[in-house]
Amino acid sequence: MPKIRYLKVRFAQNIFPYDIPRFRAAVIEKTARESDLFHNHNGDDKFLYRYPLIQYKVTNKKASIICLESATDDIHYLLKNRDMNLRVGEHTQDYTIEDVDLHYHQVQTWQSEFEYSLLNWHALNQKYHARFKELEEDQAAQIDLLESILRGNILAFAKGINWWVDDQVTVKITQLQQIKPLRFKQKRVLAFTLNFKSNVSLPDFIGLGKGSSVGFGVVKSIDKPENE
Repeated sequence: MPKIRYLKVRFAQNIFPYDIPRFRAAVIEKTARESDLFHNHNGDDKFLYRYPLIQYKVTNKKASIICLESATDDIHYLLKNRDMNLRVGEHTQDYTIEDVDLHYHQVQTWQSEFEYSLLNWHALNQKYHARFKELEEDQAAQIDLLESILRGNILAFAKGINWWVDDQVTVKITQLQQIKPLRFKQKRVLAFTLNFKSNVSLPDFIGLGKGSSVGFGVVKSIDKPENE
């Protein structure tokens, strides 16, 4: 049950969610690829299949970066630059840091439950997408499937921070608010927005599921305001 290092860097510049991949690309170029935690690539054509310890987000409508564990050290490859001029898509501007939140977060299972929102969760790979469609006449079965996938996503996060979970992880979707198609890597995918309960204490703004490094599947404690 680790106490992990957590860093949220929020910039003063507003950004739209669809620009997060471009923001990520600009940050990667600014760091001159000195750390693979920024991009999860090993060389030009090999992808590192691991939970991303650096994630690019929109928080309080601003461009933000979440860093976990060793990534809280590697963020210096970005912050050491005196010139924080970033080209995001067609627009280039100076990015200034508005807020920094550095703390430790105790990640563990509890006897009680925590309630979270989950925004634009990219849950379904090709196999699960087909299964989800097969169950379209049985919403309870669809929810069971999503809960199983979400539990797996939480365990993938745990593995990424080197937490080997001994206790059972519980997940209960309490409200399925929206399902909408969003673009991810030149494809249309289903993105789920929902509330859920779990016995795991999760840090705010981490991502779960596919695309978690670029703003998909953002977790937030629903009893906390976004600008905390």
